[in-house]
Amino acid sequence: NIRRGTALFNSHLSDRAFETVARSLAEGVGISSTARIQNVDKKTVLFVLSRASDHVAKVHEVFLRNLSVSECQLDEMWSFIGKKEKNLDPIEKMQGIIGDAWIWIAFDAVNKVFLAAHVGKRTLPSAVKVLKEVKRVTSSMPLLFTSDQLSHYPNALLQVYGNKACPIRKRGPGRKPKAQLVPPDKLLYAQVVKQYKENRVFKITRKIIYGDAKRIDEILDNSPVSRKINTAYVERGNGTIRHLNARCNRKTLRFSKMKENHERQLKLSLAYYHFCNPHRTLSKRYGLPTTPFMAAGLTDHIWSIGELLKCPMKIHGI
Repeated sequence: NIRRGTALFNSHLSDRAFETVARSLAEGVGISSTARIQNVDKKTVLFVLSRASDHVAKVHEVFLRNLSVSECQLDEMWSFIGKKEKNLDPIEKMQGIIGDAWIWIAFDAVNKVFLAAHVGKRTLPSAVKVLKEVKRVTSSMPLLFTSDQLSHYPNALLQVYGNKACPIRKRGPGRKPKAQLVPPDKLLYAQVVKQYKENRVFKITRKIIYGDAKRIDEILDNSPVSRKINTAYVERGNGTIRHLNARCNRKTLRFSKMKENHERQLKLSLAYYHFCNPHRTLSKRYGLPTTPFMAAGLTDHIWSIGELLKCPMKIHGI
């Protein structure tokens, strides 16, 4: 069977129909709208979403590795599953299944690659999880981390990249002090602190949490994209996700009812963005249509959605 090892295996749809439904979902069309446009049942669209997302996520994982990253920007984007947090009853809040679902993002500002994306609550474990994924896909620690002023990031960076050190014991009785996590010398991390007045930003300051200001200035001086500490590129990446993912629109009836489908749509959208969607800024930089994975040296051409869905897993050892 020529479909074995691809997203289309055991599907009753033709290659063209399967690819068209998957492309519609990846381009930000909702489930019901895709079903009407393609004249198929909603269950068929959900089947394509499940099969396509599972397959492209595995292909994506194989290609996204050993990256050299100079600027890693961190952010968290609000979304929700089922209903908004403010509308949950006490039992639903306790269960923690539906409600606010924050999409944690780590973004390569230079190559426009989403290094990691995780759906979870706005808690420290979620921050740690996304940074562990950054560590897995990069060849070495990014030269510079930047984020907003969320308090979880400094602790998460220490848990993922920190070194254990024992404080100097003071003279006198008492137990030996426990080892503590300290930032390594190469860890550079700065925050963009926004001050609000009447729901509008009226002042922005920058705060260095780990590292030396002079070293940070040297990195920014040599950066092809940044001239000062910022989170502009990951925030623009948030806009890209909202554009490609119908479930993440701010005011919509196409929100997710299940976390599984919320995560599946995110995986499909990001894979399509990385492999198949030429990036305007990168194309201008290199003088020809360029995807984020091409800019990062992970692929050498723009993939079609069919090529992504039919990429045999056994060829790449998945």
